[in-house]
Amino acid sequence: MPNRTHVMRWIIYVIGLAGINLLVSFGLTLAVFHIFFRGDRFLAIVPVVLALPAIVLQPWFLVLFFAPTGYIAPLLTTVITIFVYRSFHRHGFLERPKRFLLRFKPRTMVAIAGGFFALAVSVAVARYVDFPALNHGLPPSVQFLGLNVIDSRYYCLGEFIDSEWAWQARAPESELERLVARFKLSPLDRGEIPDQFHSLPPYWWHPSITERTRVLSTSNFPLHERGADGWHAVATWSPEDELLHVWIKVNL
Repeated sequence: MPNRTHVMRWIIYVIGLAGINLLVSFGLTLAVFHIFFRGDRFLAIVPVVLALPAIVLQPWFLVLFFAPTGYIAPLLTTVITIFVYRSFHRHGFLERPKRFLLRFKPRTMVAIAGGFFALAVSVAVARYVDFPALNHGLPPSVQFLGLNVIDSRYYCLGEFIDSEWAWQARAPESELERLVARFKLSPLDRGEIPDQFHSLPPYWWHPSITERTRVLSTSNFPLHERGADGWHAVATWSPEDELLHVWIKVNL
C-alpha cells in the first residue's frame, strides 16, 4: 500500500493540476470576452499567451473547452491528463523531457516565468488604458455625420448587441451644434455629471470642467441600468481648447 506521504503528494498534484486548468479556463473565457464584447484582439491575446504552456501540454483542453461540456472542461482535462501522463511515464516517454528540463536551474526558470508574466500583465494594463490608442476617427454610431473634427480617438467600453464608447476629439462649435441637433442633446447642470464620467479607463480621457464648459446629455441617460433602446450620451465641450468628451451608450 502507498504510504501517507505518497498519497498526500498525489492529492496535492491533482488539486494543483485542477487549479491550473481552472485558471486556463478562466483565461480562455477572458479572451473570448475581449474579442466579442470589447473588440480588442490585442487584449485577448494576453490570457491566451499565459495559458499557452498548459494548452500545449494538454491539447485536449481546447476540444473540451469549446464542446457543449465546456463548463466542466477543467475537471475533464485534469482526469485525462492524469491518465495520459501516467501512461507516458510507464512507457518512458517522459525521460528525455525530464533530462532537458534538468539543464535549467530553478532560479533561471522562475526568472523567465516571472519576466514573461510581468510582460503579459504590462501589455494587458496598457491595452486596458488604450495605450497606444488604436481607434482614431469617429466612433461607429457617429460616423454617418461626417463631422469635421481633429485628434479624434475612441475606445470601446463594451460591445455585443448593445455597445458603450468613450470618444474624445477637438471640434469647433459649429460641429458640436451638428451633434447636438442630430441627437437632441440638452444642457445639463455641472453638478449632475455622473462620477463615472471622469474615471473612464483610457489614459487620454481627462475631461476638464470649468465655468465655461458646456455640459450636454440626452434625456434619461442610463447610468446604472441598460435603459431604453437608442443612442444615449453625456458630453462636455470646452471653448478654450474646443476639446469634446462624449460617453456614448448605444442600445439596439
